[in-house]
Amino acid sequence: MSTNAISLKRYPANLKRWIAQHLGASWPVMTINISVILVAVLLTWLCLDWAIVTGVAPWAPATQCADSGGACWPFLVEKGPLILFGTFPYDERWRPAVVSLVLIGTSLVTLFQWLDWRWQAAGWVLAIGCFGTLMGGGIAGLPMVPNAQWNGLPVLLFLGACSLACALPVGLSLALARQSTRRWLSRPAVVVIETLRGIPMVAVLFFGVFVLPLLFSGWRLSPVHAALIVLIAFHGAYVAEDLRSGFLSVGSGQWDACKAVGLSHLQSLKLVILPQVGKAATPALTNTAIGGFKDTSLIVLVGLHDLLSTAKMSFGDAQWQKQALEAYVFVGLIFFIVSRGIAAAGRRLERLQQKW
Repeated sequence: MSTNAISLKRYPANLKRWIAQHLGASWPVMTINISVILVAVLLTWLCLDWAIVTGVAPWAPATQCADSGGACWPFLVEKGPLILFGTFPYDERWRPAVVSLVLIGTSLVTLFQWLDWRWQAAGWVLAIGCFGTLMGGGIAGLPMVPNAQWNGLPVLLFLGACSLACALPVGLSLALARQSTRRWLSRPAVVVIETLRGIPMVAVLFFGVFVLPLLFSGWRLSPVHAALIVLIAFHGAYVAEDLRSGFLSVGSGQWDACKAVGLSHLQSLKLVILPQVGKAATPALTNTAIGGFKDTSLIVLVGLHDLLSTAKMSFGDAQWQKQALEAYVFVGLIFFIVSRGIAAAGRRLERLQQKW
């Protein structure tokens, strides 16, 4: 028995078992675990004290914030619309609100597979049309709003959801091309994938936002659409590698079996190979989706105003300069909820795949 083992002879057997399982069977391990628990409890109490105990309730007058050492939640009541919708005209803020609800609903239907894929595709067509119509205006009596005033949550949801949705077929195409035995297909695919994965996303965004509009000036490519193209290409390269790992997990005997029963190459892919690839690559794809959505916030570096940029606008007012922490907590909570939703959808898909 180790010299560091804990002597628990005087304690009941069930208590000794609980201590060994939850706190450790030796003094060094127990000391570390107890220290971590105490630090976690202390940090939790400090957060609760700042947010609730000494914080000012959202419905309280904002003047109470001067005498409080905690959070000033009336700030979010006052500046919440600015954080969510940025500089969009005040009287027209119902438009980005509707767009956000449509994009959130369509994303939930897609993530949790509540409808057939045909209805999902139709829903995305309608959601994208709704985004362009309501945000831009100029139709059905809606005042036109320039792209420079498309800020906050609608832009983040549009770029995040559409780039990840479109990156899946792009990544699948690149993965299939890289797996091909034809060099004229595999070599360019390797170059595209490794180039996009080897360049920082910020550099790719700078190229897309400032160079693509010059190359396609005849199309009047806006910064939002240029950023969308760049994000699709960038995430598509990572999706391609996730799917390639799934292809590598499928043995060559699967292809031989498909040929033996007379299936064509496309039938083999659709009926046998791709279901197994998707099952093997689901954890990696979920991780890529979460990282891709969070990376969308980097558009602030190229002049597009997402939630981080509108959060800075909200506490730029002299009256609210001390409320930067509340603004970033609010934005962080939005990112956390979306990331948890993607993770929950990924776990649900894994459970469904295990039943197949």
